[in-house]
Amino acid sequence: MKKFRIAIIGAGFSGVILAEELQKFADVKIFEKSRGTGGRMSTRYAEDFSFDHGLQYFTVSGAKFQQFLNPFILAQDVVTWDGDTIELPSNTKKPSKPRFVAAPNMNSLCKKIAKNLDINLGIEIAPLQPKANDGWHLQDKAGNELGIFDLVISTAPVAQTENLFGNHFPANQAVMKPCFALMLGFAQKWSQDWVLAKVKQNPIKLIAVNSSKPKRNDKVTSLVIQSSDTWTKDHLEDEPEKVQEILLQNFSQLTEIDHKQAQYISLHRWRYALVESSKKQKFCDLNLGLAATSDWICDSKLEDIWLAAMDLCEEIKRKI
Repeated sequence: MKKFRIAIIGAGFSGVILAEELQKFADVKIFEKSRGTGGRMSTRYAEDFSFDHGLQYFTVSGAKFQQFLNPFILAQDVVTWDGDTIELPSNTKKPSKPRFVAAPNMNSLCKKIAKNLDINLGIEIAPLQPKANDGWHLQDKAGNELGIFDLVISTAPVAQTENLFGNHFPANQAVMKPCFALMLGFAQKWSQDWVLAKVKQNPIKLIAVNSSKPKRNDKVTSLVIQSSDTWTKDHLEDEPEKVQEILLQNFSQLTEIDHKQAQYISLHRWRYALVESSKKQKFCDLNLGLAATSDWICDSKLEDIWLAAMDLCEEIKRKI
């Protein structure tokens, strides 16, 4: 009997979780437009520096997610990130829940899960054509045929999912907030007590000392500086050089660290960083053969993203 054929669009955390679970009873292929897995759990490498320029860390609340993580914790693929959290500009210490990170970099967890999956990188899927009698005929943007599938699952951002699925996808599923990530690399070892700073009333909302995370190169200082939601919305289409300069100036004022001493400076724009508002429901029409889930149906926390993906897996298992 022919196996049920599933295409998953996106090799971020949702995509690889879905594929690992669904490949137990279906033929699953992942298509990812980027050069690697991870999505917002991506890591950028430059010289002696590495930057988790999307998701900085995650926390655990429920037993189910803890159970999922335990084998990775045992293998030290997931580790705790210790160190003080402060609030700027008051410079006061703030309590925080235990923080977890993947090691040796944030994208390592997705890579570990994806090890035995059928992942096709550097392929951008074209908007779906009308469904044929034998299933969905997927094509890339260049018109190349990619296969025929009984079910297509999108884990792409909501705007991209709307473009892929067209009128099949319910409108106004979610509103996403953008974010800039400024990456700074210094040749010197980090010497301050804090490893994470949350910033109030500033174009910057967070400063993370990536080089303080376990299994990173702590002989240098790698910093990720994330912009605030409101400020980013107002400056999303500004010239990158202008955005970078504003964030650099505010960083130096907040921390009294001279950004001009940095050996590496880079800026990344996340157009779809975090969910602002959502109906908090997945999209699943198995009669049509389309489904979608990602961080846009929850609060963008890794645990919630995992729960949403597993919930979709269970619904698919019950109905096919």
